Amino acid sequence: MASLFNIARSGAARSSLRAVAAPRVAAAARMAAPGSATAMRNTFVTWAPSSEPKLSEIQKNPGMPPSTENIGVDAILRENPADGDTHTTTIFSEFSLEGKTACVTGGNGGLGLEMALAFVEAGAHVYAVDVPEQPSEEFKIVAEHCRIMNRDLKYISASVTNDEEINAVMEFIVKDSGTDSMDVCVAAAGILGTYDALDYPVEDFKKIFDVNTTGVFLTARAAARMMHKQKDVHGSIILIASMSGSIVNRDHHWVAYNASKSAVLQMGRNLAAEWGPKNIRVNTISPGHIRTRMTSVYLDANPHLLTKWSTSNPLGRLGRSAEMRGVAVWLASSASSFCNGSDIVVSGGHQIW
Repeated sequence: MASLFNIARSGAARSSLRAVAAPRVAAAARMAAPGSATAMRNTFVTWAPSSEPKLSEIQKNPGMPPSTENIGVDAILRENPADGDTHTTTIFSEFSLEGKTACVTGGNGGLGLEMALAFVEAGAHVYAVDVPEQPSEEFKIVAEHCRIMNRDLKYISASVTNDEEINAVMEFIVKDSGTDSMDVCVAAAGILGTYDALDYPVEDFKKIFDVNTTGVFLTARAAARMMHKQKDVHGSIILIASMSGSIVNRDHHWVAYNASKSAVLQMGRNLAAEWGPKNIRVNTISPGHIRTRMTSVYLDANPHLLTKWSTSNPLGRLGRSAEMRGVAVWLASSASSFCNGSDIVVSGGHQIW
């Protein structure tokens, strides 16, 4: 359920729907603001911090992850147990994304931006893809902060529902990153619609599926195509589903949203089965009720929901957006190398009651 508010770009879901689904044929003609945005390949608008990188002794990336031969019990047994110099601690570096390139759709704010920042801190060069031509002020502040770690957090304006465009975006990212690879992709763009089922406008129902299901598939496929082209085929694709894909949110009329997220769960399993043999792992994350800037605005307008949502899980509170960071980095990194086709539920236990 979390992605419904976290990825919507405004308080009005319907206006976000129109923005996502609108054709983007005029993109080539848009002029970028001096010093802040540049036109890419005559197709996209992108934004990156203009400041110089500032290396900090405090903010350091974790370094390259260890090879599989140098982790765990077997690695220790191969060494001389009596020699303390041969014993190394690898568990933290196993989560490293050093030298990796990651793409996060819906990354202009909310959970998408939270995960993008986590990937930067883990060592990756990260590209956020979202609909607005210019990123939010929140994004700009976070991207400037990432310069401290000498890593890129760049923004690309594009639509996940445009197959040609999202494929071109992935190609651009691989070339622009300097790594010549696509290693991690998070399909987090999503929208919400609330209607009684008897009165649900068919076009709005279709738009929910266009963004939340078709858009997720097009994103995953575009990333996987880049991963398949690599000499060393590999990658981790993370689809943002929702606990609402597995349960019904009591008293909320979200039939299209919930059904679209159920489809994402099944999509994740099918793609994991197809691409797993090529060493491209596909997993899903199902957030529960997560507090973000967007959900806070919604809750301010509907204060009765704070208690309702908070008491719907055993922890008795909403989740914090930062509580998505660990599971996202784990799934993106080699620390989860045998995790494929799984759904990780981050809901405080909402679904166990």
